[in-house]
Amino acid sequence: MVQILQRYGWRWVGLLFSNDDYGRHAARSFHQEVSRFGCVAFSEMLPRDNDQTKFRRIVGIIHRSTARVVTVFSQVFSLLPLAKEIALQNLTGRQWIASEAWATSTISLAPEILPFLGGTLGIAIRRGDIPGLLDFLLSLRPDFDPGNNMVNMFWEEIFSCRFKDSPGRVCTGLESLEGTESAYSDVSALRHSYNVYKAVYALAHALHDLLGCKPGTGPFPGNSCAELHTLQPWQLVHYLQIVNFTTSFGDQVSFDKNGDALAIYDVMNWQRAADGTIRAVTVGVFDESAPPGQELLLEERNIFWNFESHEVSPSPNFDLIKLRSALCEALIQLH
Repeated sequence: MVQILQRYGWRWVGLLFSNDDYGRHAARSFHQEVSRFGCVAFSEMLPRDNDQTKFRRIVGIIHRSTARVVTVFSQVFSLLPLAKEIALQNLTGRQWIASEAWATSTISLAPEILPFLGGTLGIAIRRGDIPGLLDFLLSLRPDFDPGNNMVNMFWEEIFSCRFKDSPGRVCTGLESLEGTESAYSDVSALRHSYNVYKAVYALAHALHDLLGCKPGTGPFPGNSCAELHTLQPWQLVHYLQIVNFTTSFGDQVSFDKNGDALAIYDVMNWQRAADGTIRAVTVGVFDESAPPGQELLLEERNIFWNFESHEVSPSPNFDLIKLRSALCEALIQLH
C-alpha cells in the first residue's frame, strides 16, 4: 500500500483504522513507513459500534483536512457505516486506499456509493489457480463419505431434494454437479484457498527434503538427519525455512529470516460494472520476490480514477509537511 502512495507521489495522507489488533498493528506499521517519505495528516480509530455520531465526527475530520488521499485498515463491517456517512455528507474528491480486509468487499455496497468510493485502490490476497480442484469438487458424491452429513446437506440444497422420507423430490445421490452454478463450484477467485494450497505445498516440500536427507550429511548435530518417527517440530521448521518453489500459477514461495512469506498481492481498483454495481478489478500486482524497483506493476490504462484529471490534488510542499509534523509533536510533548 505504501508503494502505491510512493508511485503517485501521495505524501500527505489520512489514516483510518479499526479498533482491533489488526487495525492498531497496521496503523503503527503504516505510520513508520510513511514517515520515511511523507506525513500522516490525521489518524482516526473507527468505532466498534454503529454509532453514527462517531462516524459523523470522523467524516467531518476528513472533510476539513487538506489530505486528499485516505488509507483505511479495517474489516468490512466497520466500512459499511463509514460509507453510509460519506454518502450522507456528500464527501467526494478523495482517493481511497484499501487494505486487503476490504479491497474486494464491493458486494456489500450499494451502487450509490460509487461516486464516493469509486476508483478506490487497494491490495488483495493473491488470486490463484489450484489445478484439479474443480474436477475434484464436481466428482464428489454423497456415497463417497457416508458419514459426512455436510455433503448430504449441500446435496439437498443444490438439487432441491431430500434423502430421508419426506414430501417432494427424493435425492438419489447420482445427480450431476456438472452445469450447476453455486459458490461451491466457483473457483474463479480463489484467494484464501490459494494461500492454504501454498501452505500445504510448502509442508510437502519440507517433508520431501527432510526424508531425502542422507545419514552423515544432515543439518543437525553430528551431521545427523531427522527421523520421521521421532520428528521434532524445530526440525521440520528448519526445512520450512529453506523451502523455495514456484507454483503452477507462477508464484514463488519462500520465507525470510523471520519466517514470513514473501509478500504477493493483487492490486484492486473499484469500477462500475455493466449492471451498475461496483466490482473490484485487478489492475496490477505487488510481488516482493521481483527485482528491486519492479515489485509494483500497474496496468495504468485499466485504472478507473474518480477525478476528471485522473490525478489527486498535489500534496503540500514536503518541507511544510515536515515542519507541521514537528510542531505537532512538540506541542504533544509540552502537554
